[in-house]
Amino acid sequence: MKHIDELTGRVLRSGDPGWDDARHGFGARFDYDANEPISVVFAETTQDVVNAVKFARSAGLPLRARCGRHNYQGYSSLTKGGVIVDVSELDQVSVSSDRSTAVVGAGLDMLALTEKLAEVGLGLPLATGPSVGLAGLIQGGGFGITSRRYGLMCDNVIGFEIVDANGDVLEVSATNHPDLFWALRGGGGGNFGILTRMTLTPYPIGFVGAFNIVWQWSDFEAVVAKWQEWNWNAPPALTSLLSLHVDGTVKMEGQFSPDPQDLPTLSAVLAPMLADPAPITIQIMVVPSIIAARMTFGVDPVAPEWAIKPHDDKQLFKSTSAIASEFLPAEGIASMKKWLESVPPLSATPSQPSMIQLLGGGGKATEIPPDATAIFYRDAKIVVQYDGYWTAPEDAQPTIDWVVAMRRSLLPYAHGAYVNYQDDTLGDDWLQQYYAGNLPRLQKVKRQYDPTNFFNFPQSIPPA
Repeated sequence: MKHIDELTGRVLRSGDPGWDDARHGFGARFDYDANEPISVVFAETTQDVVNAVKFARSAGLPLRARCGRHNYQGYSSLTKGGVIVDVSELDQVSVSSDRSTAVVGAGLDMLALTEKLAEVGLGLPLATGPSVGLAGLIQGGGFGITSRRYGLMCDNVIGFEIVDANGDVLEVSATNHPDLFWALRGGGGGNFGILTRMTLTPYPIGFVGAFNIVWQWSDFEAVVAKWQEWNWNAPPALTSLLSLHVDGTVKMEGQFSPDPQDLPTLSAVLAPMLADPAPITIQIMVVPSIIAARMTFGVDPVAPEWAIKPHDDKQLFKSTSAIASEFLPAEGIASMKKWLESVPPLSATPSQPSMIQLLGGGGKATEIPPDATAIFYRDAKIVVQYDGYWTAPEDAQPTIDWVVAMRRSLLPYAHGAYVNYQDDTLGDDWLQQYYAGNLPRLQKVKRQYDPTNFFNFPQSIPPA
């Protein structure tokens, strides 16, 4: 294939209706006009992906794979003169008669997949954002709000369909292309090919405990210190997220997903966190799992389909990450508080307050060795995310500088980086920070399946 008219699927080019929306990603701070592709292919079948790969390869054009558009650096949407292959319309779901497996399209987002599986009483350990793409989440490992109970998202995959750098369709599993199967579970999206379909092992859902608890800012150090050890030692059925907002609140939210007979123990599990220091607001409820998922996603529990615009690129933000493999010491917690209290003044109100988010680790995610899949940081006590938000253009650089400086200052306490939160300010050793001890094997797999580095972007895995 050498002519663009041979592309198939829903193919958009400059001037077509919907072109501006098609070429934009989730973040609004990137210059999409200066990095305009020649085409965006919304694949409707696997063959559409094959045709796009073969066209781009024969024409010598750069190509980017895209699912949910949540790449924090915009890499999945920034390819000047290239081709974007968007799999978001590959959204079919088929569940086996015994409900033990689900074959799903790679383009599903968290909300759509949750809703479709819930119709047959099933669930998966998904990310916390409603429009996060499934393919990207899995390829980065997939920490989420039920990771301690059900493992990472990639732990629930038993097979992939992927289009490789030659345009060939590969069926990948533990017994078929096992090295590629290993790499696709934590090796980062867009490195080895374009996922089109995957086979997953969902779990039955019922009622769960959902909670949202808030403390005053003056209790910051005490709450963080107590929370990190409490979360690690809590039953694996509990996963929690602690959000430290610059607006002066400390908020814990999470989910308790035990076997039905253990659901009444929720009060006892939460009791240590409700003691000194006492929260200022407490919301604890037992609800159907689908309602808890909608609450986590921040959508309307009654009418979730009307609650989000899937590809809203109005948000101006800078995010980065680190991994705390040990509990944060008192000086680290105090440093976090100091940084949050020194956020640059803003000339306009942002979409949400800047913050540090702490996702508690442990549970089932730690039962799998770090070299069993490509995601290395299974022993994480905490996955740390640093987020800065702004609205006015003049607030951009001060906020970005603040986020970068905060992360670097806290490196003695939290190191490395989660590849699903890509960041171009990590430094020259970004590959090592993302993949740590699994990097050499990932590069070996890259050499085997993409020796010419056809699938590449500024932070892709190189063959050597």
